[in-house]
Amino acid sequence: MTDEALSRFGERIERLTARPHDVRAPLVRIARPLLRALGYRPALRTARVAALLDALRAPGGKPVPEALVTGAVRELEDNVIALERTLVVHGRVPLAHAAWVRRLYEVTVRAARAASDQKNEAARRVAAAIDPVRIAPPLAITPRTPGETSAKDKPKAAGDGEPGAAEGPGAPEGFLDKPLSAEEERLVEVELLAIDHLLDAARGETEFLSRKRRLLEAARKLLLDASAALPLGKEGVEVRRRHLAMEIARIDRLEAAGLSPHRGLLHQAKDALARGERQRLHAALVALDGASLAAGDEAFSEAASRARKKLGEGEGEDAEADKLRGLRRSSEEMFGGAAMAAIAEGYVQARKSQEKPPKNESDEDKKYRLLALQWLAPENEAETHAALCSIDGTVDVGVPLAPVRVTEVETRARLVRHPTPDLLLMPARDVTDIPHAVVEDPRTVLLALAEGRLLARRYVEQEVKKRTRTRLVGEARIYVLDGSSSMLEDGKKGARARVRDAILLAELGMLVKRFAEGDRSTRLTLHYRYFTKKIGPITRIGHGKAAITAMADVVGKVRKGGTDIENALLSSFEQIRAAKDEDPDLARAQIVLVTDGDALVREDVIQAAREKVGDVPIAVSVVALGEENEALRALVARQRARGERAFYHFLDDDALVEICEGKLFTGPKIHVEGPADEKNLSVEARAARLRAELGGLVDELGALAERRSAAAIEALTAEADASAEAARAEAALGVAADTAAKGEGSKALREAIEKDRRALEGRFVRWFPAPAAENGKNAPAGRSSDGEAVVVVLSTIAEVVSDFGGSDLSRRAEAIDLLERLLPDSMLTPARWFAVMRDEAGAVAEAMRAVHAAVTGPRGAK
Repeated sequence: MTDEALSRFGERIERLTARPHDVRAPLVRIARPLLRALGYRPALRTARVAALLDALRAPGGKPVPEALVTGAVRELEDNVIALERTLVVHGRVPLAHAAWVRRLYEVTVRAARAASDQKNEAARRVAAAIDPVRIAPPLAITPRTPGETSAKDKPKAAGDGEPGAAEGPGAPEGFLDKPLSAEEERLVEVELLAIDHLLDAARGETEFLSRKRRLLEAARKLLLDASAALPLGKEGVEVRRRHLAMEIARIDRLEAAGLSPHRGLLHQAKDALARGERQRLHAALVALDGASLAAGDEAFSEAASRARKKLGEGEGEDAEADKLRGLRRSSEEMFGGAAMAAIAEGYVQARKSQEKPPKNESDEDKKYRLLALQWLAPENEAETHAALCSIDGTVDVGVPLAPVRVTEVETRARLVRHPTPDLLLMPARDVTDIPHAVVEDPRTVLLALAEGRLLARRYVEQEVKKRTRTRLVGEARIYVLDGSSSMLEDGKKGARARVRDAILLAELGMLVKRFAEGDRSTRLTLHYRYFTKKIGPITRIGHGKAAITAMADVVGKVRKGGTDIENALLSSFEQIRAAKDEDPDLARAQIVLVTDGDALVREDVIQAAREKVGDVPIAVSVVALGEENEALRALVARQRARGERAFYHFLDDDALVEICEGKLFTGPKIHVEGPADEKNLSVEARAARLRAELGGLVDELGALAERRSAAAIEALTAEADASAEAARAEAALGVAADTAAKGEGSKALREAIEKDRRALEGRFVRWFPAPAAENGKNAPAGRSSDGEAVVVVLSTIAEVVSDFGGSDLSRRAEAIDLLERLLPDSMLTPARWFAVMRDEAGAVAEAMRAVHAAVTGPRGAK
């Protein structure tokens, strides 16, 4: 009965978007005018399916009560009915809600079948591993209720209430002051759905950590952009932020444990087995198991899980102490032993400075000193290592170097015989120089030539060669960190201060690695300062040793005082001006403000200070810990609206505690300990021992991967044959063929892996033809609704792909894959897509040029 009911719900969900006119709800249609006037909105719930998933995750593999399965199915039915009513009342179902109910249906089906089949442990593991984003509320705009006044409307958020301060492009408080039209809502929804599509693509990536990371980082960037510019529901944003932080941080730890991001995981497992490298083999099996669980591959995850157990690793999370030890080891692998030693020494010095009370210590100062000692306790140092492992996934501050296409001019002086303004006398080399020689006595010309005394006229010509290449240009990055007492006193467990320090420690640790790489012609510089009501001294980091010393300094002091954000920012602009004098190649600058203060910031004063620095673009980015600062949020939003590189991160106190306690890390251990005598064995002996322990399980994984690949190829071939047969039948009937987009992304990705440039470029040009020449015939105002949707899709693809690394082939493949995912959401069939390409080529040319520039990358820029 459950399977039949679920099948019917799947058909009803399909009708919501594919055949909306087939949806029938007679009673709702009668009441439609009243419901529309009342602003009917569907009440969507996931409590019961969440309870079902929790039961599947419970340790011990206990049977799941039938009531939980029935409740989850009924809840799905209620949600489908609510969206059917929405369709009848408003004439459409928001795309975000349609995509959400489809995901909910898939989760419910998988969870119900896993609960019903108690003997299928692999199905239960896959269902239990479903991440919360799959059932999370959709990313949707939260409309402001009539008469509502948000904090963003307060004068101080725009610059102390000065007239006109809230004006200008990109002001977030001006968005949605009036309701969006249905077409505008559709376009916004397409952009928001791109985030979930990138997350889906990351779940489906089971081979390369590099591609998985690129997809996750692209999703994070879009999420930051959207949440900074739009009033999105907080629950939907937070669950995705947390999921992205967990996934990116886990990839960091896997790579630090020895995995290469650019090599296939299964290949690395086989290679580690052949070399007898237990740790790398274990890390590869952990990564393969996690990837197959996310992709829903029961057979592969079951085999990978058995292989892990053979190495001594069973199911379940780390015990708390083991987890913290593992995070300590990961932080050392990520940042190096010298960095860990510096942090440990810094904590020792900090404890010494706080243990002895100063003379005439007040009660308030004593209370703060004792709080600091508790925060500095040796047993709490593990929280810093947990935060260090989490920061890259939690906060995106970009990289200090950026690839830029530059033209270098090289002038060479060469000697020529034809006249130029510059003349030189040079020794004649042979008889051909005699016509140009300075002859004193014609009778001795040959003798002078033989003796090397004959001088010939030569002219100097300046030859100019221009060479266009990609080079890394520097960014001056200044961390401005809030040292006020509230960082330690407010919030929970001093997590604000610990995450504040971890952000800077992670940046310093990465700098140590960059300096160690050497062979860099571009200068890497970082400055940091702490501030309270007073501005602390600036510290400049120009080499690896200084970075190590700075790490000890960061944790070696307990800071306290008030907060003056504006003064700290103004002082930082002066520092950037000095950095420009030291490094003429400085391309841009970024101030990263880390604070928990809700202090006054006047935007006009900040802007005036920025302009005094000169031609260096300066971004002011903000990491808000524990408390929001609407003035700073508005400042960042306006920068982003102008196309400037700036970000705004907000982490509430609960999220900060999670980071410090290592709760972002779940699942099996990253590290494994082998037998004590294994280090003394030869490579052959270690490999033989591992083969004996695993008993051919790695080979079994290889066979499963080959069958999976063969099945995928057969499916693509069958689909292509069916499409060709349908096209021939339609041609025989005189029906115009409708090109299908399904499967284009997987074909493109396979062509990229196989380096089939010709096929992939042909496929790319088919969907993204060369942009039309610039002219004034097609103004954007003349675009049709389909044309507007095409521009949104192209712009989204360009923004995502432009941040991808890798080759131009991989970026072309990602563009096609993302297009395939976005077309249904934008309500564009392939035929309508190609119609816009044909009839409105000029109107979409600018967006198309952005896509071509993104896939070409800096190396291909003209």
